[in-house]
Amino acid sequence: MTENNGAENKNGDGLVLAKEKTIDVKKRKRNNILGLILTLVIFGCVIYALWQLGGLLEDGNVSTLGDLVAGMNGWYLLAAFGLLAVIMVCDVLKYTLLNRTFGCKIGLLRDAKLGLTGKYYESITPTSTGGQPMQILYMLKQGVSGSKSSSVVMLKYAVQMFAAAIVGAIVMGVWGYTLAVIEKEAIRNTVYIGGWVGFGINACAPVFVTLIIFCPNVLKWLINLGLVLLHKMHIIKNLDERREKAYEGIDNFAVCSQFIFKHPAKFFELLGLCLVEPVLLNIIPFFVMSALCGGSVAQMDNAFFTIMALSIFATYAVVYIPTPGNSGALETVFMLAFASISGDAMFWVAIICRFFSYYVYVVLGLGMNAWDLTRGIIRRTKEKKAATAVTQGENEPSTNALSDGNSYGEESEGDNDE
Repeated sequence: MTENNGAENKNGDGLVLAKEKTIDVKKRKRNNILGLILTLVIFGCVIYALWQLGGLLEDGNVSTLGDLVAGMNGWYLLAAFGLLAVIMVCDVLKYTLLNRTFGCKIGLLRDAKLGLTGKYYESITPTSTGGQPMQILYMLKQGVSGSKSSSVVMLKYAVQMFAAAIVGAIVMGVWGYTLAVIEKEAIRNTVYIGGWVGFGINACAPVFVTLIIFCPNVLKWLINLGLVLLHKMHIIKNLDERREKAYEGIDNFAVCSQFIFKHPAKFFELLGLCLVEPVLLNIIPFFVMSALCGGSVAQMDNAFFTIMALSIFATYAVVYIPTPGNSGALETVFMLAFASISGDAMFWVAIICRFFSYYVYVVLGLGMNAWDLTRGIIRRTKEKKAATAVTQGENEPSTNALSDGNSYGEESEGDNDE
């Protein structure tokens, strides 16, 4: 009796958890749809606002699309697309490396879809918080266990943040002086200070992960101390629940230390692949500007590192803006930072640079979802037709058998005797 009750409770708990999980997935999907709508609305507003801003900064002289194409050097733009292709290939290889290391091979195409899923949902959710949960959900659908899927996603995220911090610190520290190319002092100081503040905020994640790797117990002690103080000050409630969630987050990132100590060679391979993205993403603006503003770029001293530094400072200056992909703020800062170089093409420089770093993933993600939706409709239609055919096939013999009552009865009695 006790065992039966225990089984019933266990099954009941499982049904409750499954129901909660279903509700959570539906809620997340609904939020993602709202995020996409918000992103498209923001994108439209940004295009209009940037066009007006470009006209204001250049006294109404903004290059038209025809002027842009006529004076463009297509080879530089083609090189920018080549760099984007390298970034995407390396992103796929990150997941291929991690999946094979953790023993959950899902195939190269699914690795590519896993990477695009993360990029797409990061792009349409405020503060880029939707990517990792949707990646974990995708891996669960591929039959990967929760622990392995979380390990792959969190490890890639942690190492990617660490790689971005390395590139940012080197470029901003060594070539920060190149911001002198920004003519207006107020804009120059804003971009410079805002960039370092944003870098400090973004660098918290790598520092946090480093503490988890080398000093997990110290970090837990510090977190517990902070939570206790906040609880005594009546700022937070449910101290035990908050502590449990914080420790759970630490345990999720603890996979980094296990990976580093167990697979040091794999870690450096992963770090090398992760370094590709922040380096090439901030080199692409040089090729875009060379394509659109070749004369201005040719006249600059140290143009390559100047444009790379401007790109990194502009990106970090708005990292704390909560809109999806920092939309609106980043394009504006790009235009202000590159105004003295790009001239009347500043609008197009900002938009095209953002296409390579952000909007391309929104477009590809929409295509991915449209493809999945179409495949799902086709698959369900085929399954429905197959089920209908099977049902009809089963009904026909039954009708024939019932019409021949004697033979059916004899066969049934024979079967029963056996």
